[in-house]
Order: sequence, then C-alpha cells, then structure tokens
Amino acid sequence: MQFNSAVLIVLGLYGYYSSGSPTALIAPAIGVILLGFSYPTKKENHVAAHIAVALTLIASVVFLAVGIRRSNGLVIAMGIITFICLDLYILNFFIRKKEREKNNSENKNGA
Repeated sequence: MQFNSAVLIVLGLYGYYSSGSPTALIAPAIGVILLGFSYPTKKENHVAAHIAVALTLIASVVFLAVGIRRSNGLVIAMGIITFICLDLYILNFFIRKKEREKNNSENKNGA
C-alpha cells in the first residue's frame, strides 16, 4: 500500500506542478488516505484493509477512465499502477487466509 501511495503522491504532485490544475491534487489526496490505511492494515485491521482495497478499486477505475478519456498518459500510468497494486492486495488476502486456515487446522489436530 505504501508503494501505491508514494506513486500517487509523487505523480499527482508532478501533474499539478506541470499543469497547474487543482484536480491533479486528487491523486495525492488518495495517496495520503491510502498511506493512512497502510498501518492499521499491517496490524491485521480487516475493516481498514477492506476500505483501502475498495478505495484502490475505485481510484484505479476512475484514473483509467479519465486518463483514457483525456488521453493523459500520466493518469493512465497511475491507473495501471493502482490496478496492479489492487491485484497484489487481493492476492495477499487470499494467501493470508490460507495461512490462517492452515494454522487453525494444525492447532485443532495438534490439540
């Protein structure tokens, strides 16, 4: 989550300073919010993790749609990177769930 946050903050600020458009600050704002969610997610806070994943999904779809509509390569890049990170988050959820199930079954068999 921290990588995606950093990408959104850096590319969004670059877009703002190169274009002067205040709408370019939407990406850094989302990046800051996701960065805020990264710490509770590491502490196994499932609600924060689900909110962050939902926000990442929405952001990736919006960035891709707006970037394609405006033919803006920077916004398309943010959308692609955010979508890739979304896939990695979901994959991580599945891996963690399998590990928990494995540990639970080992604890039941060993007790």
